[in-house]
Amino acid sequence: MTDAPCDSSGRPLQLRTVEWDRLFAPRGVAVVGASETEGSQQRAQYLQIRERLGARGATVVPVHPTRASVLGDPAYPSVAALPDELDVDVAVVLVRDPIPVVEECLARGVGFCIVFSAGFAETGSAEGRAKQQRMVELGSGSMRIIGPNTNMNIFEPWRDDLPGRKLAIITQSGYQGRPITQGQALGIPIQGWATLGNEVDLEWADFVGLYADLPDTGCIATFVEGFNDGRTLALAADHAARRAVPIVCIKVGRSEQGNAMAQAHTGHLTGADAVHDAVFEQFGIIRVDDIDELVEISGLFCHAPAPKARGVGIYALSGGSASHVADLCGMLGVEVPQLAPETIERLGAILPWYLKHDNPVDTGGTFAGTPDGMRILELIAADPAIGVVFAPITGVFPGMSDRLADDLIALHGRGEVPVVCAWTSPVRDDDAYRALCAAGVPIFHSFGAAIRGIAALVDHHEFVAAHRSPFVQHDAPARVVEPSVRSIVDRVGIHHEVDAKRVLAAYGIPTVREAVAVDGESAQVIAREFGGAVALKVLSSAIAHKSDLGLVALGVAVDDVAHTADRLLARANEAAPLAAVDGVVVQAMVDDAVAEVILGVSQQHPFGPTITYGLGGVFTEIFADVRFGVPPFDEGWARRMVLGTKSAPLLLGARGRVHADVDALVAAIMALQDLVVDLGAQIDELDINPLIVRPRGLGVVAVDALMITR
Repeated sequence: MTDAPCDSSGRPLQLRTVEWDRLFAPRGVAVVGASETEGSQQRAQYLQIRERLGARGATVVPVHPTRASVLGDPAYPSVAALPDELDVDVAVVLVRDPIPVVEECLARGVGFCIVFSAGFAETGSAEGRAKQQRMVELGSGSMRIIGPNTNMNIFEPWRDDLPGRKLAIITQSGYQGRPITQGQALGIPIQGWATLGNEVDLEWADFVGLYADLPDTGCIATFVEGFNDGRTLALAADHAARRAVPIVCIKVGRSEQGNAMAQAHTGHLTGADAVHDAVFEQFGIIRVDDIDELVEISGLFCHAPAPKARGVGIYALSGGSASHVADLCGMLGVEVPQLAPETIERLGAILPWYLKHDNPVDTGGTFAGTPDGMRILELIAADPAIGVVFAPITGVFPGMSDRLADDLIALHGRGEVPVVCAWTSPVRDDDAYRALCAAGVPIFHSFGAAIRGIAALVDHHEFVAAHRSPFVQHDAPARVVEPSVRSIVDRVGIHHEVDAKRVLAAYGIPTVREAVAVDGESAQVIAREFGGAVALKVLSSAIAHKSDLGLVALGVAVDDVAHTADRLLARANEAAPLAAVDGVVVQAMVDDAVAEVILGVSQQHPFGPTITYGLGGVFTEIFADVRFGVPPFDEGWARRMVLGTKSAPLLLGARGRVHADVDALVAAIMALQDLVVDLGAQIDELDINPLIVRPRGLGVVAVDALMITR
């Protein structure tokens, strides 16, 4: 990402520029390892490359160390021996040991090198990791590398007779992408399919940028085992969001078994799953768990216009279907609004009294086979509360299912409202089913998947309308880190709470009034200056959990401070005799807490420094009620971190409680983000626990902190 502007941490704020024309419209293509051997992969691949890239106007030449020709084409012994007049934009490497060939390609000035060979980091061996690192080095220059451990799917031809916007596919597993491409059978046109392999150079983010910039891309569907770089993931998702291109993603690694297999397959570390979920939500990536949903929801985005409202209007063939769908909508948070009085009145003029005229609309089945069926659909679609029309076809029944399919095709063809169909019958060899697919009507094969797809459609368009790139906001000159802060952070290791809070205070995070005493007598002097009861804590960077060892005393009266402080110091010597103790911290008591929360920073692969927010004090580990933010994010996301926890009502006056200063809490999260952007590479861990949230208007205050630098 050397050609992109960076923030103060040195991380990029834009995706890099790639000369894609050299890949997709190459002048010359060298195939290293082309073979004539009948039945060999190298022969099949050479023929495929010659056919596909030759059709794009490229001159395709084989490279073979001993043969003068391959399948009738003149061959050359090496890349270096290729004629000077041949502009080699693409080299395809089919040999077992590709590194010498890739080195030769780089020296020759090749634009793109596609490496098929396996045997790199995915093996888990030291040799494989060393080979991968060398390939990474070769990809850091002027030549772009796809793979290793990849194939030629990126040049595969696709049908051009299907309606709608196109689906771009990005997979790290070749075969997991094949069923997605077969969505053509559901009427989904394909933009392209990039299979990435081990991503030593060109990565997922590069191809998201490529496909999102194409004007006819309706959706990006992706199967991912792990991301190389969390920042480029966020940049790519942000890039797609600004172009209103949804990303629907299967990300494996939710379980220990899936995590282990992903590493064995492509060498990717999958990373903390909860943090991935947070980043996906932060940047609008739609996560699904199986291939069917990936295909069907992606197809919905390719064929549906933007909904005008959040509500779904249900056109049912029976009361049973209506109640089943409505139940699922309620469970999945999809609105089934009441229809306008005039819509209900007009439906009442068509449907008999014993059928439901409001949403969901029960047609009794018989009306679907009459001209009135189309009129009912039109009335539902025109209602101001309805953004999506959903019509489940639960079984094949001639005269009913085929007529409804015709009506759905007609309504979909107008392009005024998203029309969604669930075909739940196992019978697919049916003219109505084929007609729905050919017309591009978004089709699902279960009620649940359809409702999840409708929710994704509505949520995506709301997200895009509200999205503002955080990378634009953070494109500012780097801040100057105060020398006093730098002197603390540059000392590698564990820092006690006083030094940690000095760093926090430098970034505008309020900290408790405190001073350090060396013994009980000096502690009592400080306490008298503070006035009132105080908190006493042993100060030592070697003792992380002081309260567990009885090294904290709260609400100590001034007259008891000297004795208590000496007792704590003696207790520290007994409990941790090898720990260096710097004295006792004397803190003013904060007695108006509405809640105690935790703010933390930790390094999370592949995102780097990540901010954690949750209920603090002793409850942090018990309830694990936390939310994550990966910088950069805006104030809106910081507020969602706070209000998205189960404990949020404690801050909002639940059951007569005092309202907490949520605005001050959000400001503290934003200040912590500034700290992370400046210093995050050096911070291994930072915990503010607790951060006391006071009543509205009185702010927040950090009373304890721990920092570990690296």
